[in-house]
Amino acid sequence: MILTFEMSKNKGQHKNQIYTYYWVAELEKYENVDEYKEPKIYSLYLTEFYGSEQLESCCLGKVSYPYTMTTGTEFNFPENYDTYLKNLRKLVKDNRKEIQVINKKWKDNHKEKVTVYATTVKGKLCVCEYGGDVILKTGDLISFPKGEFKIIDTFWNDNKNILLFKDFSTFEYGNTH
Repeated sequence: MILTFEMSKNKGQHKNQIYTYYWVAELEKYENVDEYKEPKIYSLYLTEFYGSEQLESCCLGKVSYPYTMTTGTEFNFPENYDTYLKNLRKLVKDNRKEIQVINKKWKDNHKEKVTVYATTVKGKLCVCEYGGDVILKTGDLISFPKGEFKIIDTFWNDNKNILLFKDFSTFEYGNTH
């Protein structure tokens, strides 16, 4: 499942802009019981802000440093990779279900609204360890999409709705792109 967090504020330099963050929620059943464990949730990168060597490194199961740019950083992505990501973002947006709205209020009438969506998909990911110490924590799991993704139409009917009851109000969604 792909989680989308859309955040907007009513004041400041980010006023009226919507910031979008993507995460993966991986559901796993307990052995011998028809119940699901607390989902594993980790970053999903659906925009090209990283070097192609970081994508390759992750897909090889090695540690990846997507926020690190060096003189050796390359941008030799697979052909049409930007179109692939754009189409995947559209698939996610067109098939998502709103699961939570979080409204935060601060002094001086500053407000922030976070809408959490879930898109039930089946597809392949490159999942690896994050090696940097900026934005995320060293050792956190991160992921990059790989291959075709399809919508799972029956997901919400199959008693897998554990995420409908999860409170995302303290989740640090904003530490990814």
